[in-house]
Amino acid sequence: MKEMNRREFLTLTGAAVVALSLAGCGAPSAPAAPTGKEAKLAAAINRVWKEKFDAGEVVNEQLTLNQDAVGLIRGYGCVFENANRTPHKLTDDDRVILSDETGKLPEEVIKYGEAAGMVCVTGPDTNDIVALEYEYSCEDTVVRDFVDKLLTRDSKSANAEFISICCPVVQNKTYMTAVVFRINKP
Repeated sequence: MKEMNRREFLTLTGAAVVALSLAGCGAPSAPAAPTGKEAKLAAAINRVWKEKFDAGEVVNEQLTLNQDAVGLIRGYGCVFENANRTPHKLTDDDRVILSDETGKLPEEVIKYGEAAGMVCVTGPDTNDIVALEYEYSCEDTVVRDFVDKLLTRDSKSANAEFISICCPVVQNKTYMTAVVFRINKP
């Protein structure tokens, strides 16, 4: 078994503690710790992120898995899981779910945080149809494309320090969504 270094240990335990304070979709007090898939995807993203760092394309060598901003993407995961289909036409009930999830962001993220890129859904188009973008995969080519999309969604993404990941399951397929962000301490 691979020995974990201090940074990896702190990253995983910190993410677990933070995630325990977040509620799941429609479950008012259910803890939402990162799954093995989230941690595995974070590791795959960090392999690509390190290459981007070495090439001078990003500021930080690694992203810390931190579920503080997961509400920005988890709402979409809930919408798709409830509908059990992708693509999906957004309804008024869906908009309530999206608003509720965003409202669960910790005060520090709302006050001092800065979202720096997100890969979640395509759309909405003119008919309010959205679709999940990426089926879950830790394969290099898929992860490279995923990271490239994170880096092109917002000009601030190269400065990201943290990543929140949500892996919704729709029709027995797991998808991957993520938001990268930083906390600007006052």
